[in-house]
Amino acid sequence: MKFTLLVFRSIVAHTFTYFVFGLVLSSLFHYNQLFQMDIIKDFMRGYESPLITLGPLFQPLRGLIFAIAIWPIRSIIFEKKYGWLVLWNLIVMLGIISTPAAAPASIEGVIYSKLPLWYHLIGYPELLMQTLSYSFLIVNWEKHKFNQIFIITIIVLTLLFLFSIALSFFIR
Repeated sequence: MKFTLLVFRSIVAHTFTYFVFGLVLSSLFHYNQLFQMDIIKDFMRGYESPLITLGPLFQPLRGLIFAIAIWPIRSIIFEKKYGWLVLWNLIVMLGIISTPAAAPASIEGVIYSKLPLWYHLIGYPELLMQTLSYSFLIVNWEKHKFNQIFIITIIVLTLLFLFSIALSFFIR
């Protein structure tokens, strides 16, 4: 696998899964109302912030960062039968639960932040489903387990998503 191909696939897979799970779960858990709560509004930007609108446009950068992290261990991730599970485990354990920042849903966040425990826990469905989907998609895409129509659909939807976010920001 070429590095540029991994970067492309990682950007598409991350941006697509971020959009799908972010959209569904932010509606399901009413993030717009949640972010307005007293203790949370001092930590999270409100939905009216332009940066919330621009946030999805930064997801390709995160996809690139994932690709850079995966590259040195690609043989473990892409050649093992359950490589997607290995990747998901690494993302969850190192990137979510054990991140060195006092971020929500992390051990450090629970210990050092003033955020209530329920706030740390409410993000887990989105975090776990999005990262699981990303891991499964990126590994199985490399193993050619998806047909071309499926992949083209994901690429087109991802590009439309990014275009609509950019367009909505300039229309405001």
